[in-house]
Amino acid sequence: MKRLIFYTLVFLTACMAGVHAQTFFPTYGTPCTNCVPASYEIVSGAPTISNPTGIAGNAQNPWHGVVTNPPTSQTDMGLPPAQQKSFMSLKNGNGSNDKVRVIVNGFVQGQQYTLNYALLPLRTLTSGYGSSATVTVSATDGLIGEAIVKSKTSSLDGLNNKEWVFQTVSFTAVSTTLIFTFSSATANGNSGYVGFDIDKYAFNCILPTDQVVLKRNIVTTRYACESVPLNTIIASITPPKAASVWQKSATPSAGGANLTIGKASANPYFAFYYAEDMKCYNTANSTASLLVSKIDAQVSIKQSSITNKCPDEYAELIEAVNLENSPYNSLKEHIRWFKNNSHQGLPVDLSRATAPGDYYAFYYNFIEKCYSVDISNAKVTVSLKSCPAGTAQVALSSSTAINTCPATTVNLNNVAVTNQPPQTALVWFTDPAHQNAVADPSKAGAGTYYAFFKDNATGDFNTHISTSALTVTINPCETKVNLNLKVFLQGATTQENGVAIMRNDLQVYQTGPSTFGLLPTQDPYGGGEVFADINSTLSENKIVDWVKVEIRSMQNPAAILESKSLLLRSDGSVVDKDGFAPKFNPQFGGVRIAVKHRNHLGVLGLGIVFFNAGTVNYDFSADLSKAYNIGAPAQMVQTNGVWCMISGDIQQDLTVDNADLSSERFSFNKGDFDTYKQEDLNLDGIVDNVDISFFKTSFNKGYFSTLINY
Repeated sequence: MKRLIFYTLVFLTACMAGVHAQTFFPTYGTPCTNCVPASYEIVSGAPTISNPTGIAGNAQNPWHGVVTNPPTSQTDMGLPPAQQKSFMSLKNGNGSNDKVRVIVNGFVQGQQYTLNYALLPLRTLTSGYGSSATVTVSATDGLIGEAIVKSKTSSLDGLNNKEWVFQTVSFTAVSTTLIFTFSSATANGNSGYVGFDIDKYAFNCILPTDQVVLKRNIVTTRYACESVPLNTIIASITPPKAASVWQKSATPSAGGANLTIGKASANPYFAFYYAEDMKCYNTANSTASLLVSKIDAQVSIKQSSITNKCPDEYAELIEAVNLENSPYNSLKEHIRWFKNNSHQGLPVDLSRATAPGDYYAFYYNFIEKCYSVDISNAKVTVSLKSCPAGTAQVALSSSTAINTCPATTVNLNNVAVTNQPPQTALVWFTDPAHQNAVADPSKAGAGTYYAFFKDNATGDFNTHISTSALTVTINPCETKVNLNLKVFLQGATTQENGVAIMRNDLQVYQTGPSTFGLLPTQDPYGGGEVFADINSTLSENKIVDWVKVEIRSMQNPAAILESKSLLLRSDGSVVDKDGFAPKFNPQFGGVRIAVKHRNHLGVLGLGIVFFNAGTVNYDFSADLSKAYNIGAPAQMVQTNGVWCMISGDIQQDLTVDNADLSSERFSFNKGDFDTYKQEDLNLDGIVDNVDISFFKTSFNKGYFSTLINY
């Protein structure tokens, strides 16, 4: 019995320490006849799964004598009761030739393996003992079928040894898949039985016995609760089909469960290579020790006292931390703050100090949920200051603004607010985070602008993010001023149906059988204006003559801001060549309008304050007062109910004088007709007594234009 126990222990040790390149298929199963264990197949005969009771577990067909339990039954494999103590039994002789086989995968070619198994000679009341057992290892050959790799026959002496015999067969794998065939024999032609017992872990360990090599023997952690991945410390290469594991003892059998994670401890961890398939370790005594040591890590503080930054009414505690020199890993930890040095109670919300006082910092592992130290000496003292710019958003009187023509921009400085604190400025940005200041708030184009209050002394803003948005819309403006101007010439003014009108004799004057018009196509004032159709009579565009219109400064009438050569219609309206009111550049300092004609005294209008947008109307013919006058005789005469420019200024020197008289007499005496001449004061194409009459009146009254002063 002692021998059985000894050999059983040897077998079990081999199975426990033995590694298989893959698991083997065990020989236990539910007792039955003409059957084989799971994954096995019958080659010949009628094998059985038996137990110590009898063939196929049948007490009616018992074994002769006492049969000991198979070695594998000594291990706790969690088998159902029916399969416990079972083994495979093969019969040979008297026409019986039981043979079975099993195909096993996962071998490494060129690797040597040793298979452990146990044999037991058996007999019944009517048979003899089996005398030998053969285990054959073969590989499939594509040409000749199965090629034997190794075969071993073990002799058995049932008369003298009725205990399980432990055997091994060693071979070199020539393929990743091998076939194992099992058979028995009986001497002298008698029939007999042999029992086969093979464990799931039947191969000897093939792990190398080298010690695991570590990168270092000590690692540190700031947290007692932190899980340290031990395998990251291993420097050597893990053998194939093995894993790196750790135990709390240098002897694996005493080290408890295999580990891959460790925590801080006073005792070291020991590294092993472990083959799960073979249930074995690389060594029985590991020298690869690793101590996981906890160190107390205080948060590094660079500022012992801080205050809030306006507009914030709280202090950002993280700004006091020296993050550059801190062992800080945001993937597993963060910094928590407490108002005590032992992290009691709730941490400070969002690490923002909303009240003055002392605050203490701790590293906190949010994965393992523990602190780096129990007592913190990382103290920060917080004081809170007031914010003169306040913290309220700017209260805008409106959220939209539109330009007023002729301005093509909006002055943001004119936007009314209702809550501006004293000693602050209203400032504007193109973004809500005051990053991009408006270059010139007085000339803001279309877009959205954000308002802030800014402390004049500190430069602090009222808010980090402004919601006080002003949307500016720019409406297109007419860039020119439309001038509706009306003026009459004394010499050309007549009456039609009781309404004053000017003759357009020069335009309709017949110059040939089918030609008309004495008006020049180019203006007579040197303005360079050309109107090829000026003498056309095909339209209602009754043109009297060219006139020159000047836009002068209201404060300094001598300053001519702009001038144009334009067309005077018979109704007194002054138009451009396109037939519409002329357009002038906007002026922002007030203007006066001056009108000149080639043989009438020029007139200067009253001051016009707004000449910067839209349409401006001015009618000299409406009243004598429409002509500005300083120290001069009346600037216009009334004819047919309208006030007209005075005829006679032939030399265009702003006075009716002897020079004009000389020109008028010369042209009259010459008898000029069919001509466009200054001496033709009534604009009919002929210099005659009518023109002399107009001239004498103006000359005798000593008329001159107030423009002579400028």
